[in-house]
Amino acid sequence: MLSSTPQHDLRIPIPQRPSTRAAVSAEHHAHLAARLTTRDRWIARMLAEHRVLTSTQITQLAFPSRRATNLRLRQLYCWRVINRFQPYIGAGRAPMFYVLDVAGAHALAHEDGIDPTVLKFRPEHSIGIAHSLRLAHTHGVNSVFTTLIHHARAHPDRELRAWWPESRCTATWGDIVRPDAYGRWRDHHGEIEWFLEWDTGTYPLARVAAKLTGYAQLAATSVIVTPVLLCFATARREAHARTTLTQYARGLPRPQAVPLATTSTEHLRNTTPAGPIWSPLDTTQPGRVALSELATAWPHLTALHAVRHAPSPVGSRDRPTALRPPEPMPPWQDTDLTWTG
Repeated sequence: MLSSTPQHDLRIPIPQRPSTRAAVSAEHHAHLAARLTTRDRWIARMLAEHRVLTSTQITQLAFPSRRATNLRLRQLYCWRVINRFQPYIGAGRAPMFYVLDVAGAHALAHEDGIDPTVLKFRPEHSIGIAHSLRLAHTHGVNSVFTTLIHHARAHPDRELRAWWPESRCTATWGDIVRPDAYGRWRDHHGEIEWFLEWDTGTYPLARVAAKLTGYAQLAATSVIVTPVLLCFATARREAHARTTLTQYARGLPRPQAVPLATTSTEHLRNTTPAGPIWSPLDTTQPGRVALSELATAWPHLTALHAVRHAPSPVGSRDRPTALRPPEPMPPWQDTDLTWTG
């Protein structure tokens, strides 16, 4: 009888993992306490905050090579700090996707002084994003920021100073508008903060443009002018979107309060989001500009001061009930080969 098991599955041994009960036991966490590094904990916190990251994205964030990434992620998987899945994509093989698992959630809870039972982490909910229709959208949004972090790791004069996911944006501004993400970037040209809208091509462009009303209301309420950067699935869709956005922006009470710039994933394939890929909507100049140079295109932007702090976790200072967000940049130096904290 012929076996239907894929050949690569026959070659790769299945790692042994503890049960959920064993993964949250005192013995297992005593074992982890001597083995989890600063990098491991930061990766786990990134997964808690941003839900899912691929092996490629985690390499961009924290490792010098793909091999080093795979070796460490396999160990974290065996300890149930993280879980993984590989979505079906038809032709070829997708990268491995990683989410937080029960031992990682409990370790972070203890680190933050939270009773793990109050956190109410459920591993089946964490891995459930494998079946989410928004998986591609979440992956696209996260790729913008992991690429920026990778770029900053190679250039000491550059830094991603803030990265908020949709959930944290919703907790802060959700009664007015729900950005896909919020970021703040600094390099030798200057510093800029922005909201990100990631378009996968599944919604009518009129629906995308309709979000400008919320951004205009937020600008009026906060008296802060923050650019909105939109990334579209194709260059052709970007061109159509610019026409729709221009028409819609003209109907806003103060169009200048919602500065807009667009790009497409086709441009992102050739360079980083920090590069000259952004086209301001109201510009008459040809070509595209770098991320930090957008501040020059919009001299009326609100002056930047301290980095916005994420909303405090629910609960009192003495008894928090949610994990604190991770630092946007790796909290170690690449010259620190011990990775200890």
